[in-house]
Amino acid sequence: MNEFVIFTDLDGTLLDSETYSWAPAEPALRLIEEKGIPLVIVSSKTRSEIEILRDEIGNLHPFIPENGGAILIPENYDIEIPPEAVEFKDYKAVILSKTTDEMARKFDTLLEKISIQFITQMETKQVADLTGLSLKQARAAQEREFGQAFVLRDQEISEEALASAVKKLGLRLTRGERFFHLTDKSSKGRAVRYLAELYRGNFQNLVTVGLGNSPNDTSFLAVVDQPFLLALANQEYVPMDIKGLTRVPLAGPAGFSQVVLDLLN
Repeated sequence: MNEFVIFTDLDGTLLDSETYSWAPAEPALRLIEEKGIPLVIVSSKTRSEIEILRDEIGNLHPFIPENGGAILIPENYDIEIPPEAVEFKDYKAVILSKTTDEMARKFDTLLEKISIQFITQMETKQVADLTGLSLKQARAAQEREFGQAFVLRDQEISEEALASAVKKLGLRLTRGERFFHLTDKSSKGRAVRYLAELYRGNFQNLVTVGLGNSPNDTSFLAVVDQPFLLALANQEYVPMDIKGLTRVPLAGPAGFSQVVLDLLN
């Protein structure tokens, strides 16, 4: 009998991309909990942002913030803790990225040529206005620890040229729903692959499931057994070429719910 672990993106997947509501996914979340299936959040959001949501939905499983910057495992969670894990806040953490400050300093060499603004440099109200988040949520979005998020102010530079310039610094550029994200060697895919191996110690017939909707989900959808790409709000899909990928015609939590209910029922 197969045993599932579900890895999910947030914005545009478990959460509505405009309202940030997860309400349409409630039946699926309830079924996941009833069946004792680990639901792992994999997001560009910060630890603080994800903790707010985990409290709301009662999620007690490990999670992956900031595009794979770390794997955060709650204390006393029933999984083998790898020797490289460190104490971090209330978690055992596998750190896979440079810190936010280290990356920002490395990126300074480009700032004279390219006009950008880091989310950590914005006024909290500006972040709220830009994203539709509450002030509390916007403040949590600024509490970055393992990466950086920014908006591009220089409209004359292409995304390809920006990515090339970032790559020359030994960093990596990905794009989410609203921001560009700066990481180093870390990625959602690397973190998901790592955590999935830890789960294999608990589950004999593990099947990993992944749900996402944006370009920065590509790396983790590529490493799960059953990848699902949800539609965008305009009913289109981001370009993605992954073996075994299933495209879901619904967006956001409605699409999440459809996948989970069909899969588990």
